[in-house]
Amino acid sequence: MTDTIKVLIVEDDPASMNYLEIILNKEGLDYKTASDGQEGLDIFKKYRPHIVLTDINMPRMSGVEMLSAIKRIDSQAIVIMLTAFNSEEYVIESMRYGANNYLKKPILKENIISLLRKYKSILYARNQHKQIQNFIAHHAFSMKFNNDIFQVPFIVNYLIDEIDLLFKEDETMGIRLGLDEIIINAIEHGNLNISYREKSKAIQNNSYEKLISNRSKLTTNKNKEVTIKYTFSDNFCEWLIEDEGEGFDPNSIPNPITTEGTEMLHGRGIFITRFQFDELEYLEKGNKVRLRKYIQKRT
Repeated sequence: MTDTIKVLIVEDDPASMNYLEIILNKEGLDYKTASDGQEGLDIFKKYRPHIVLTDINMPRMSGVEMLSAIKRIDSQAIVIMLTAFNSEEYVIESMRYGANNYLKKPILKENIISLLRKYKSILYARNQHKQIQNFIAHHAFSMKFNNDIFQVPFIVNYLIDEIDLLFKEDETMGIRLGLDEIIINAIEHGNLNISYREKSKAIQNNSYEKLISNRSKLTTNKNKEVTIKYTFSDNFCEWLIEDEGEGFDPNSIPNPITTEGTEMLHGRGIFITRFQFDELEYLEKGNKVRLRKYIQKRT
């Protein structure tokens, strides 16, 4: 992959299309557009974008049908579904077909910018040089790091290097996205106690880096770390991710599909991550997350 991130927008509403184009232009992204699923699929085959932004309800071919076809062509393509109000069942269906994320309309500029920047970082890190490793029977290690959120893609890249030969490409991409989500949550919401509202406002005001820096310098936060313990056995990989925040009651997380409100996207990250792993469990006071993915034996 070159340094250019390519995006495909598939949207049948002209106003929504124009809105997304304005955002992508400001972000300096290369993109193409399509007005329905069939046209989107035809363009995808030739253009081979890294990220797809697609509506669900469209003429000729729905977004879910296009998603299914895209994942058969390129399992590592990142697909973000754009959903209308009261389309919860379509969101769940999309996740089952391999969608990587979703945004509810009307889409807030800071939300889509946040996702695009995150996936850009992941794509760049993923395509760095990968070291070839020999299969091993058992391996475990732990790592600690501070609250520099901009090093997360490279930490995730290191973790993915450990499992690159163990899973299929689409599974590896799902694990990558899930680890990124949980580690960033550990820093932002755990160690730095940044709420979704605060993050959204900072992104909107282009002051996200300043917010992270200021919170990291606070006496109560500056020495906090995130710990990751990784274990590989003969049939699973497991990650234990722990922050030093106050924790929370995991049972208080609302269902992001059915709950409206400004805090919806915070719970949505957990919802999405559950699709990428076989087991997800919050331990102790909620500041420790156990993720497990079972390895399918290949013949």
